[in-house]
Amino acid sequence: MTEQLRLAVIGAGAMGRDHIRYIQDDADARLVAIADPMPATEQVAKDAGVPWFADYQEMLECTALDGVVIASPNHLHVPMARETIKHGIPTLVEKPISDDLDDARAFAAEARVSGVPVLVGQHRRHNPKVRRAKEIIESGALGKIVTVAILYNLYKPDTYYDIPWRRQKGAGPILVNMVHDVDLMRYLIGEPVEIQGMSANAARGFEVEDSAVATVRFANGTLGTITLSDSAASPWNWESTARENPFFAPYDTDAYYIMGTKASLSLPRLHLFSHAGGVSDWTKPFVCEVQGVREGLPHRLQLKHFERVIRGEEAPLVTPEDAIKTLEVLNAVKRAADGGELVRL
Repeated sequence: MTEQLRLAVIGAGAMGRDHIRYIQDDADARLVAIADPMPATEQVAKDAGVPWFADYQEMLECTALDGVVIASPNHLHVPMARETIKHGIPTLVEKPISDDLDDARAFAAEARVSGVPVLVGQHRRHNPKVRRAKEIIESGALGKIVTVAILYNLYKPDTYYDIPWRRQKGAGPILVNMVHDVDLMRYLIGEPVEIQGMSANAARGFEVEDSAVATVRFANGTLGTITLSDSAASPWNWESTARENPFFAPYDTDAYYIMGTKASLSLPRLHLFSHAGGVSDWTKPFVCEVQGVREGLPHRLQLKHFERVIRGEEAPLVTPEDAIKTLEVLNAVKRAADGGELVRL
């Protein structure tokens, strides 16, 4: 039997509590500590039956650990990860890796030199449907991918904006929500080289945007669009369609559309469309094949991957360098939307 890995969680907010639950449910891992400066989180640790630390550095000093999950506020990700790698502890740090691009680059270099593995929590890459889509694309079944359309449109409750910082510039869906879609876009299609965009705040009227559209040119010649809004009563978003999070009511439709010269693929339902007879011709009817996969909750699969990373069996699927590329694209989208300019990467 494999010895259980001793894991701790830094940050016991909503995401941190999810990680705590995943660890507790995993036979190969054991939660041994929780660190969070908020006094209310002491009860979270009591309920989990593990020590609570207001100071995460104290926890690192006095607790024997095989791995750490960092689920703190974004601006604390890199400072905390710096401390964990100083202690030689493999780390899973939630996305985005940082809200400071230069600091993220510096940290990536530090982590690489240290040799301590760091996995960035882009959990959607662990979704079996995403993995299957990647296989289909790489098999050449779609031919040359010519266009891609990504939709992220939902309505956040009005109470979401009762917290003042969420109404301020920089806290809108471009930087808060688009990170997952940009990461999957890069993973499935390739690296963007040019971005144009527009944003609006017409629905809520706050300082921050509530809607945005970005057009993308990829290095391989593919063109794409990302349309997002957190003020749209719509099922066309990953949360409503992928069934990854029970918080969202599921709906049987798609959010991503990938179009190629031989066939097209929609996600997350994995509908593969091609012309009958295998020859692309608009006069021929379409055949739709539904690609089957063995379902799995991405966050749980991410934890299993992290365990293999800790044991040296696998390299991190999403490294700090990889996460930085996503952050660079997000910043370019924001610049393009704010200034109406063409941004070249």
